[in-house]
Amino acid sequence: MSLLLTLLFLTVMATENAGAAVRPIVNFSSNWATIFTSESVTMTCNVDSTAQGDLGYSWYKDGSLIGSGQQKYTIVTAKESHRGEYKCKTHDSDLSEAAKLTVSHGYLALKVPPFVFEGDILELSCAAYPGYSAGDAELHKGDQSIGSSHSGNFNIGRVNMKTSGSYTCSRSVKHHLIYYGQKSSVYISVKELFSKPIISGNSGQIQINEGGHMTITCDTKLSPHRATTELQFAFYRNGHNVQGFSLSNQYGVPSAQLEDSANYTCEIKAQSGGVKKESDPKSIQIKELFPKPVIQVNLNHLTEGDHMTITCDTKLSPHRETTELQFVFYRNGHNVQGFSLSNQYGVPSAQLEDSGNYTCEVQTPTGSVRKRSNVTHIHIQELFPYPLIKAISDQVTEGDHMTITCDTKLSPHRATTELQFVFYRNGHNVQGFSLSKQYGVPSAQMEDSGKYTCEVQTPTGSVRKRSDNINIQVTDNTTLMLIIVVTVALAVLISLFIIAFLILKSKKNQHRRQSSQRKTLSGPGETNLDEDVCYMSINFNRQPKAHSTSQNNDDGDNVIYAAVKGSDRRNTQAAYKQVQRENSVVYAALKTPGGNKNNQELRTIPQDENCVYASVKKR
Repeated sequence: MSLLLTLLFLTVMATENAGAAVRPIVNFSSNWATIFTSESVTMTCNVDSTAQGDLGYSWYKDGSLIGSGQQKYTIVTAKESHRGEYKCKTHDSDLSEAAKLTVSHGYLALKVPPFVFEGDILELSCAAYPGYSAGDAELHKGDQSIGSSHSGNFNIGRVNMKTSGSYTCSRSVKHHLIYYGQKSSVYISVKELFSKPIISGNSGQIQINEGGHMTITCDTKLSPHRATTELQFAFYRNGHNVQGFSLSNQYGVPSAQLEDSANYTCEIKAQSGGVKKESDPKSIQIKELFPKPVIQVNLNHLTEGDHMTITCDTKLSPHRETTELQFVFYRNGHNVQGFSLSNQYGVPSAQLEDSGNYTCEVQTPTGSVRKRSNVTHIHIQELFPYPLIKAISDQVTEGDHMTITCDTKLSPHRATTELQFVFYRNGHNVQGFSLSKQYGVPSAQMEDSGKYTCEVQTPTGSVRKRSDNINIQVTDNTTLMLIIVVTVALAVLISLFIIAFLILKSKKNQHRRQSSQRKTLSGPGETNLDEDVCYMSINFNRQPKAHSTSQNNDDGDNVIYAAVKGSDRRNTQAAYKQVQRENSVVYAALKTPGGNKNNQELRTIPQDENCVYASVKKR
C-alpha cells in the first residue's frame, strides 16, 4: 500500500471513530436482574472514556429521565413499580443498552445476572423471600433436570450460546408452619462475547499485486459489556497454520508471492473463557507482476568468433508497466553479468569457453519479486582446430630448401571463411600474417635452426590459435662429412673385429678337432696322449721278411705309427691305399662311420667306434 493510500485510510478510520459516540453500559450490584421487594440495588453507568471531570450522567427508566449528575443510581427499598428497563448516558455519549430489572413480591424467585455472555461462569439462585425458610431446590431447563441444591444456589459453569433457554426452579417455602411448594421461571438469553470473525485482505481487497505488502485482517466485534476481554487471533492458509495465536488481528506478508495465493481463515479465542470462533474462508489471489523469464539466443548454431546475444525475456503486467526491472546472467552457476536494466548479455566474439548452461534472473529494484529462468545449454562450435606445425624433416643440411607447413581444417559449415597464417622462430616473427600456410627457406643456414611455431586467425582476429613448437636443426657440410667418415671408419673397424673373431674361432675349432684324435693309451707299450687321440698298439719283435704285411712283424728299429679316421668309407679306403704305398708302412687298418668290412686286417684288431688301430713296420 502506498504512503498516500495509507494516510487516506487512517484519516477515514479516524473520522469514523470520531463520529461514533461511546456507548456506556449499566451494571447491577449485586449482580442480579431479579430482586424482591424491600431489597436494594445499585446501578452503575460505566463508560470507556478518557474524558476528565464531570461527564454529566443521566438515568432513564423505560425511556423517562429519572435522575442526573451521578454515575450511580440506587434503589434503597425496591417496590414492584421499580421493575423496568434502565439506561444511562453521558453528555457526549449515546444511551446505553437497556438493563432490565425485575422486582418480585412472591415467595420464590429464580435470580439470574442482568447480562449473560458466552464464556461466563453462570450462577443462579433459587431464593425464598427474605425471612422465609425453604427446603431443597430443584432446577430444570425445560424438561431436563439440572440438579438440586440445599442452599438453592446453582453453578452452571461456563456457558455458550446453547445455554440459552427457559429455566425453572421449584422449592418448598414455609409460611406459618406450613411448607408450600413454589416455582419460579426465567428465560436466560446468552449473548455473544464477540461476533463471528470476518477475514479481509488489504482493506477488503481479495486481489493483491505480486511483491506488494499483503495484510490480512481478522475482524470481529467485542460486546461493550466485556470490552476488557482479551482476544487472541490465529491465521490459516489452506487449513495450515501460518500465524499462531497472538494479540494481533493481522497477518502480514511484506512481499507477497504467487504461492501466497490461497484460501485464508482466521480463528479468535478469548484468553479466559474458552470461546473460539472461526471465520469463513476467504480466497485471496496474488496477481503476477511478470512471468518466469525465458532465455533466448540470437543464433541457433553459434560458431567461434560469432557475436552471441542472450536475451532474458519476460513481460510486465499491464497494470504495472512502469515498474522497473533488473536482470542478471549466469553461466554454469557463475555470474557473468550483474544486475542491470539491460535484459541482454552479449559476447562480441564467442569462444569455446563461452559454451555452458545459462540462466538469468529478473527482479524488482527492491528485490521483492525475483524469478529465475530454466537452464538453457549453449554450445559454441569450433571454427577450426589448433594448428599443427610440420616440416619435411627436423634435420636439415645447410643449403637445403626448408619448408614448414601450418596445418588446420575449417569447419564444414564455414568452409568459405578466409584464414591467415603467421610463423615464429624462437618467439620472433619470421613471416607475418598471410594467406599462405607455408613458410619456406630456399637455402637453409645455421641461423635458421630453432623452435618454430605458427598461428592461424580469421581476418578480424576474432579467432586466433597457436600451434605447439617444433625443433628444426640445420647442420653444415663439414659436420656432415665428418659424420660420414666417422660412420665408415666405425663400420670398417667392426668388420675387421668380426673377421678376426671368426679366424680365431676357426683355429680353436681346428685345434679341438686335432686334439680329439688322440686318446690315452692303455696296456703294455701304450702311450698316454690327448683325450681326443686314439691309442695304437706297436710290436717291436723282429719278424722274417717272408712274412706277410698283415702279420704285424717289424724288421727294423724305426717304426711309423698311424691312426687314421675318415668321414666316409671312400675317403678311408683312399687313405689306406696311400699308406700301403709308403715304404715304411706294413699295413694300416682304418675305421669309418659306415664300417670297415673291406679290410681283413680290421677283423683281427679290437674295434672302437671312434678309433683306428694300426700296426706299422719299417722295411
